[in-house]
Parts: sequence; structure tokens; C-alpha cells
Amino acid sequence: MSVKPKFIIGSVVIVAVLAWLGFTAQEWGNSSIGYASISQAKQSGKLAYIKGYWVKEEPTETNLNIFTFYMKDEEGNIARVIYRNGKPNNFEQASSVVVQGKLEDGTIYAKDILVKCPSKYQSEKADSEKKS
Repeated sequence: MSVKPKFIIGSVVIVAVLAWLGFTAQEWGNSSIGYASISQAKQSGKLAYIKGYWVKEEPTETNLNIFTFYMKDEEGNIARVIYRNGKPNNFEQASSVVVQGKLEDGTIYAKDILVKCPSKYQSEKADSEKKS
């Protein structure tokens, strides 16, 4: 009984893919802490998702594709955010933002920004309550 070359090659490919997935998952787990406050992100020095609110009283700048603003987290901590992909759509209408980034020297260097706008259904509910 001989082993077919296709079976050997297929097995090697499957083992290589599984090893790569295991390594990638481990590296991602070591470099990210998930959702965190500004103080937790500062302590860890790792990539984090920080939920907060735009501090409208602080300066906001858009210079070429660099967007800078200040955010306050749910604990009341404030940090400057620098995002190198321009201002997100609907930023001014956002009820909250989630910034994915690293906090270094008091500044969050954002990799991505998720803008959470009030639901259109909330607006419809408020309109129907006004009519009642």
C-alpha cells in the first residue's frame, strides 16, 4: 500500500495553514486588549477599542488627511486622537465614537474610527411622541 503524493501535499498544506492561523491568533491576542478605557489603554500600551464622546469644546483639526480631535471616555478621561484617514462621515452627528488605536504619550493614534449615530428609529419615536 503506497501513499499517494496528492495526499501528502494536501496534508502538508493543511498543517501549514493551521499553524499559520494559530500563530496569527496568538500574535493578535498578544497585541490587542479589546475594549478599554483611556487609562487601561495607557497602562497596556496595546491596541485597544476605546468608546467615548467627542469633546466639542476642544480644538478639532482636519489637515490634508490627518484628522485630530479630543475624546472623553466613559470614566471621564480625555485624550487627543490623531487619525490619518480624514474625518469620518457623519462625525458631527455622532452620539458616540469607538476608536481603535494605541495610546502613546497621552495621544491615541487611531487605526480606525467607528462613528455611532443616533438611530433613525429614535428620531421617528420622538416624532410620534410629540404628536401624542
